[in-house]
Amino acid sequence: MMIKDYFEPKELMTPIQNNLIKTLQQIGPSTRRDLVNYLKTPRTTIYDNLLKLQKRKVVEKFTRSNGNRGRPLVFWKFTG
Repeated sequence: MMIKDYFEPKELMTPIQNNLIKTLQQIGPSTRRDLVNYLKTPRTTIYDNLLKLQKRKVVEKFTRSNGNRGRPLVFWKFTG
C-alpha cells in the first residue's frame, strides 16, 4: 500500500467551501451579501468559510470605495 505524500486541496474542503470557490470563479469578485444571496446560505456560514479559505490563501479580501462616506465595500476574490 502506497502512502500519499500530499493531499489534494479538494479532499480537505467542505462542500460549502467548494461552492464558494466555484461561485467566485464564475461570477468574479463578490461581496458577502452577493454570496449569501447567490448560494442561499446563512451570512455567518459564508463568512466563517471565507475566513478559513483566506487562511489557506485560496481567496483574498479587498475593499473598493465608492466615493461616499462610510465604510467601503468589502469584496472577496478567488486567488487560484
